[in-house]
Amino acid sequence: MCGIAGIFNLDGRDVDPAILTRMTDVMMHRGPDAGEIWRDGAVGLGHRRLAIRDLTAAGRQPMSDPSGRITVTYNGEIYNEAELRSELTRDFGFVSRSHCDTEILPAGYLAWGEKLFSRIEGIFAIGLWDRAAKRLILARDPVGTKPLFFSAIGGVVRFASEIKGLLADPQHPRELDGEGLHRFFAMGYVGPAATTMRHIRQVEPGSIVVHDGDGEASRRFWQPHRKQSFRSLDDAVECFLPLFEQVVNDQLISDVPVGILQSGGIDSSLIAYSVAKRGKFPLMTASFAEQSHDETAIAALVAQETSMPHRIVPVSEDPHPADTLARVVHHFDGQVADESAGPLLLLTQELRRNSTVALSGDGADEFFGGYPTYRASRLAGGLGAAIPAGFAGAVGKLLYAASGANEKRLPATALLARFLLGIAAGGRHAHAEWRRYIPDFMLPALYGPGLRELIDVSPMAGYRAAIDRADGPTMLDRCLISDQTYHLPSGLLMKTDAMSMANSVEIRVPFLDRRIMEFSGSCSLDLVVPARGPTKPVLRNALRGKGASERIWNAPKRGFNNPLAGLLRGPLRQLCDNVFDRSRGIFEPYLQPDAVRDLWQSHASQTTNHAYALWPLLTFALWRSELAGGDLFVRRDR
Repeated sequence: MCGIAGIFNLDGRDVDPAILTRMTDVMMHRGPDAGEIWRDGAVGLGHRRLAIRDLTAAGRQPMSDPSGRITVTYNGEIYNEAELRSELTRDFGFVSRSHCDTEILPAGYLAWGEKLFSRIEGIFAIGLWDRAAKRLILARDPVGTKPLFFSAIGGVVRFASEIKGLLADPQHPRELDGEGLHRFFAMGYVGPAATTMRHIRQVEPGSIVVHDGDGEASRRFWQPHRKQSFRSLDDAVECFLPLFEQVVNDQLISDVPVGILQSGGIDSSLIAYSVAKRGKFPLMTASFAEQSHDETAIAALVAQETSMPHRIVPVSEDPHPADTLARVVHHFDGQVADESAGPLLLLTQELRRNSTVALSGDGADEFFGGYPTYRASRLAGGLGAAIPAGFAGAVGKLLYAASGANEKRLPATALLARFLLGIAAGGRHAHAEWRRYIPDFMLPALYGPGLRELIDVSPMAGYRAAIDRADGPTMLDRCLISDQTYHLPSGLLMKTDAMSMANSVEIRVPFLDRRIMEFSGSCSLDLVVPARGPTKPVLRNALRGKGASERIWNAPKRGFNNPLAGLLRGPLRQLCDNVFDRSRGIFEPYLQPDAVRDLWQSHASQTTNHAYALWPLLTFALWRSELAGGDLFVRRDR
C-alpha cells in the first residue's frame, strides 16, 4: 500500500515540484519506505511507498513503460498479476523488469486500454498519465477499498489518496460544504462520491474519471448485482469453499510478514481457518472492558483450534484516549465519524510491530447479510405500511428519550426506537434511515443559519437513490446492493484504510474480492438474509465444514463496536466539556452552540443517551479546529 498524488495543469503550465513534493510528503505515513515525484511539463505524479512486494528499487514509483508513453502512480495490490503478466508476455511481448505488480499497469493499459481496470482482481487507486493522448485517468477498485480524492479548480486537476494531500497545496481552497456536512451529521460519512469540502470529490468505486482536452468524463466498469442462481445451501457452500480458499491464497502473497485481524466473528474466523495450513500467521484481537462488546473468548478459541499465535490488545486501557481521537480525526480528514476507529487504530499500531500486512473480514456483512438491519428491512416490508408514520415517529422519540444510562451494545429500547424512527422518516426507504447518527427530529433545534435551509432536504437522498437504482429484483435485494455501493465504501472501508495506513499497515479484504462479491450476488435471498435462524448461513456452514467447533461457527454476531456512551462520559469527559461547553463557537454558523451544549449536558447527566448524535459533532469540531490551524488540546504522536 502507498500514498499517491498528482497535478495536471490544463493550461499547460509546468507543475511546481515543491508543491507536488508537499502533497506527497504529507502522506508519509502511507509509505514510509520511499518517496518520489515525476514531472513532464504540465503533469506531475507523486508516490509514497510502503514496500510489500519486490522490496528492491525496481518497485519504486511513479513507474513508466519502456517507451515513456504511460506513467502511473498506484496504491493497491493486484492479485491476478501473474495471470496478467503471462498474458502480456505471450500476446504482446512484454518483458518483466521486476517482480512488482505495478509494472503490469502501464503495459496493461498499452495492451487493453481502459479495459485493463475491469481485468484487475485486486484493490487499487491509480493515477495514470497517457503522454500521447495528453490524458489523465483516475481509477478506483470495484468496491472502493482504496480511496481516491480529486478536485478540478481554475484549470488545475489535483488528486491524492487523502484530502490532506490536496490541501498541502496552499492554493487549494479549504472551504467546508454545507450539503456534505448535512450528510456527515446524519450518517457519520458523506457518501462514495462527495466530501465535506467544497470542490473535493471522490472517484466512485468501480469507476474511472478522465481529464483531457475534452474536459472531464467518468465511466463505471463494475458494480454489484443480484441474480440469485444458488438456492440450495449445500450447493452454495460446496461452491464457496474452494473459491474462498483460492482468494485467500492469492491474498497471502507478500514479501513482508502477514497477520490476521481476528475479531472472534464468523468472517475473520473463516479467514483464520483458511490460512491455518499455510503457516503460523499471528491473530490480533481487540479486547473491551464492557463485556457486551468483547469477543476475546471466541477469538482465543479460534487461535487454540488453528494453533496460531494470538495477541490480545486491551484497547479499553488506552492511557491517552483524547490523543488517540485526535489521531483518528487527523487521518479521517473530517470525512468519517466511526466510533470503532480508535480501537482499530490501536490494534493496527500493535500489529505493525511484527507485520506489515493483515487480512480482515471487512465486507462480509454487506455481502452475506450479517447486519440486523436486513431483517428489519424484511420486517418493515410487510409491517411498515401498517404503522402510521406519525405514530411511529412519536413512539420512536419516546423510546429514544428513555435510553438514559444504558450503555450495553444493543439495548432493546434503542433498537426499537431506531426501527420506528426509520419507518417514520423513510417509509419504503427505512433501510437508509437506520444508519442515522443524528435523528431528523433534532435538526430544527441543532442547525444554525449555515445549514437551516437544508432541514427539509433529506441527507439520505443519495442512499435512497442507491436503493432505487440497484440491480436487484426485490426491495431487500436493492437494500443489500445499496449497502455494497454506498454505505460500505463511504464508512467502513474508509475507516479501515485510514486507520491502518496511519500505522503503515496494508489491510487486505478477501470477502471483497470480486470473485466472492459476484458469488454472493448469485445466492438467493434466503441464503443471505434468511427469515429466521442464524445470520450468514453460507459462511457459518463453510466454517463448520472447516472443522471449527460449534461455539465458533454458531456464535452470535456482535460487531466491532466501541462502548461509546461510557467513553464520552468517562475517559473523554474533559475533552467533551472543553468542546461542547467552552469552545462552542467552533460549531458556528452550521450548528447552534447552545443546542449542542444542551445535548451534551443531557448525555453527561445520563438523562438520555445521545452518544451517536454527539460523536459526529465532536469529530467535526476537532477537524474544523485542525483545518483552521488550531488545536482544542495538545496532540501526541501521530
